[in-house]
Amino acid sequence: MSQSPLLLHRRQSGFTLIELITVMILVGILAVVVLPRLDLLRGFDEIGYRDKVKATLEYARKSAVAGRRFVCIRTNGNGLVLTRDIRAPDSLTVETISCPNTIVANRLSLPASDIRYCGSATTGNEICAPTNVTLATPTTAIVFSALGTPSGTTNCTSAGKPAYCYTVTGESAQTITLEAETGYVH
Repeated sequence: MSQSPLLLHRRQSGFTLIELITVMILVGILAVVVLPRLDLLRGFDEIGYRDKVKATLEYARKSAVAGRRFVCIRTNGNGLVLTRDIRAPDSLTVETISCPNTIVANRLSLPASDIRYCGSATTGNEICAPTNVTLATPTTAIVFSALGTPSGTTNCTSAGKPAYCYTVTGESAQTITLEAETGYVH
């Protein structure tokens, strides 16, 4: 029984052992040298956190106006906590505002809890910074009135006028400005 000439000349397709080893060595070199330098998520985390701080400040102002209540913004280490004074604003002044975070009714819940960075024990009214990102804030709490105007000790100026500055620092420093006269966030 003789074999067909077609079967004798048919070559097997695929890679040789030398080609496979060469590719594995190149992938190993790239993994050791290049991948540690491609920490792409850290930059995105910093930008995302900056946007979250800005949105939280805007949300606090809008909630004060919509609810006709005083809304307080305090720091919680590397983040912000939102509370409100549930009493009618007509009889209150900025000096008599009380926004304790210990009373559940005073917590101003955010549209989405920051479980990723604050953990599962979050109260729903706070945001926290990711690893390697810090937040520098005004030294005192900021209180938005029922008309949306902020009060507290300003820590910077914007266009020559007093303002509140929040600086998010990671790979770079980015500042969010809250204007003291209008409450505008930029």
